[in-house]
Amino acid sequence: MATHGSESMGWWFPRMGRLMLAGCLAAGAFSAAGGTQPAWAQQSTKSKSGTATKGAGAGAAAPAGAAAGGATKAGANAAGTKGANPPGAQIKASSKPAQVDEENLDLLSGEEVGTFLESLGTAIDEGKLADFNRNIDWERISAVASQGFQIPPKSKGKFLAEFRDPQDEETGFSGQVIKSATTGGSYALVKVHEVGRDVRALFRMVLPDDAGFNYHDYVIGRVDGKLKVVDIYIYGSGEMLSSMIRRAMIISAAHQAPEWLKGLQGRDLDMAKAGKMVKEYSDRAGRQDAEGCLALYAKLPATVQKEKGVMLVRLYASTLIDDTTQQLALTELKKSDPRDFAGDLQCLPSYLSGQKYELFQKAIGRLKKEVGGDPYLNVVLADMHVAQQDYASARKLLEEAIAADDTLIDAWWAMVTVCLREQNYAQAVKTLDKLASDFQVDVGDVTRNAEYADFVKSPEYQKWKKPKVAKTSGETRVK
Repeated sequence: MATHGSESMGWWFPRMGRLMLAGCLAAGAFSAAGGTQPAWAQQSTKSKSGTATKGAGAGAAAPAGAAAGGATKAGANAAGTKGANPPGAQIKASSKPAQVDEENLDLLSGEEVGTFLESLGTAIDEGKLADFNRNIDWERISAVASQGFQIPPKSKGKFLAEFRDPQDEETGFSGQVIKSATTGGSYALVKVHEVGRDVRALFRMVLPDDAGFNYHDYVIGRVDGKLKVVDIYIYGSGEMLSSMIRRAMIISAAHQAPEWLKGLQGRDLDMAKAGKMVKEYSDRAGRQDAEGCLALYAKLPATVQKEKGVMLVRLYASTLIDDTTQQLALTELKKSDPRDFAGDLQCLPSYLSGQKYELFQKAIGRLKKEVGGDPYLNVVLADMHVAQQDYASARKLLEEAIAADDTLIDAWWAMVTVCLREQNYAQAVKTLDKLASDFQVDVGDVTRNAEYADFVKSPEYQKWKKPKVAKTSGETRVK
């Protein structure tokens, strides 16, 4: 796995197959069922604003990195994969009242927030990492993460650079966002909203190759007269990015120079003292040594056991043992943080593969309420109904998603799956044509995808596969 941050941070983010734990990074928490996009299909997805994001098709490799929580295609998922969502540049200004910046009491108007988010979306769509990073105040995030550290001035710049500089690389948070959005995944604005006195912008991240999804809630503030992202709440990790970086900084400083941490107190100090044990705990989880991991968890200081990243590693290890152990870990996680969604996201694959449909549906219901009814979650729920072979319910959810956002390509691909499973080949053809015309998707040779086997034998396919001829100005043009 590529490390996310400095080398000193890398061990804190072990890759477990395609599952990432306690990561200071971007990506997916659970994979929704996609549609039956052929693996070689290429697409160029256009937003309503005309900005295009070219995808690499379903065969694109998933970015190496995820926030804490599960990120895998569950075994019960529908066959096939998704295409790319419309890109993140579809930004609308907030219609809510202006907020107050705590530093200089300047108001943030809906218009300037909308303009700022347009700039952020354009940088993502065009794959401009430097432009994207200019919209994030990494220096402020690092300063918040290192509060209370007693680092000599001559060492502070170099130490903080270990956590700032990787953001200019593909493996950093920003690089992961851009890579996902420009290689077949998507990064789309869900809403602009308020949390306390903060103005926030909630984005949905969907990885390419059906590898997972997550939500990032950007806190927007004014820095030197300009709007910037001053922190990011990552749903798959259940905490602010600054908190995740702080935990990694504490562990790193404990190894480099323990004297820098003399000013820390409480849980932070306990984390520093238990650094070696925490490292071994994480390593054992990475090796899928679930029993060894949980045995070490029991020996950690009680305050360290309550660290969100530590609890999520415990939840992952518990999932490898049995349902009872998993539910105990999840219950204690939610007791520690009643509004946690990272645990729900991490458990979704095991719920689906284990046919625990009621738990799956409740978890998605809680998340849907929290994010404000994102239609993408209808696609996730449709996946569950496809696994149950309840295609009528899946269709209803997908129709609702499309009615709410007809640019949601994941819903259209999932609808193809439902049509094929129902043997409704006439509508399958219409949906595939919709993908080709509205999303510029080259569907490719469907005969190479087993999901299309019966469709290929149908009269509808025989008619559909023939070239379409259009006459314009006396010319014959083959479409």
